[in-house]
Amino acid sequence: MIEECGVRRVMDIFGGKWKVNILWAICKMEGIRFNQLRREVKGITNVMLTRSLETLIDKNLVARKDFQTIPPHVEYYLTDKGRELVPFMQALDTWGRENL
Repeated sequence: MIEECGVRRVMDIFGGKWKVNILWAICKMEGIRFNQLRREVKGITNVMLTRSLETLIDKNLVARKDFQTIPPHVEYYLTDKGRELVPFMQALDTWGRENL
């Protein structure tokens, strides 16, 4: 059945243009802060970045570490589950560079 299709389930999470870009930026710069992440993902708004991060955290692909300091210091990391996606993202990056 189509509901059980793995590709469909992945696209339900990664549909849209931001989430894969966010994961890729976090992959390249583990321990990235919100504003740096916003600069890396060109064109994203604060609201869309916040919503996308919430989804990725909810799906256990990204972890948020709050250092409990003033001023606030929060960093984002890939979880083990998120790191499983790195080889696929690297392959997509390579394919995109070679073919587009």
